[in-house]
Amino acid sequence: MSRLARYVRDCRTFPADARIAWSNEGWRGVWEAIASRTLRKVLRRDRMILFAQGLDDLPETCSPDDVVVTRLLPRELPMLAYLVSRRDLDAFRALLAAGRIGVVAWRGGRAVGYAWMAERLGPDVTRCPIPLPEEAVYLWDLYVLPAERGQGIGSALATERLSIARGLGYQEGWRMIAPRNFASLRTLRAGGATRIVGEIRFVQVLSVLRARFLPPRFRV
Repeated sequence: MSRLARYVRDCRTFPADARIAWSNEGWRGVWEAIASRTLRKVLRRDRMILFAQGLDDLPETCSPDDVVVTRLLPRELPMLAYLVSRRDLDAFRALLAAGRIGVVAWRGGRAVGYAWMAERLGPDVTRCPIPLPEEAVYLWDLYVLPAERGQGIGSALATERLSIARGLGYQEGWRMIAPRNFASLRTLRAGGATRIVGEIRFVQVLSVLRARFLPPRFRV
């Protein structure tokens, strides 16, 4: 898709996506919908810590009452239309078609959170230079509705995708988490032994991304 086509799509989908964002997260969600279409496309700078979670001896994690976590199926995508934006829903459809694995938390048949896993990296997953080994999967984009947070749903999602990875024969799950994202840091407890692989620092100007991986001994 060309840059102009993406811009036109962003404009057309914004009203509906803003309504979904307002319903789920209030003004914070609306601002996120605006920023993802404007400011973050001009300049973005951040750093992420890269963690590796062992898949042996996963701790027992119980889902809250009436919550079931299952692998996402293509036919279930329309049921996520109120949870994510139209842009995200289109991206989810492409991810499933590419063999990526999604998991969804359902409460009474209503989706309240999701998370993703990939057996191999690609630009549809991340453009950052992550040295993912063959025995590891990549984990990203864990989200729970604000009204449902603090009940263990995030940990249940994290545990389910780790269990899927173990069932596929992998030994570790790798995740990038911002140091200030305390909610995601807490879900690391859903895995086995956890170690820091390194740090990713990146600067994005328009469509140009400059990123580098720093092993632990080079972190400052």
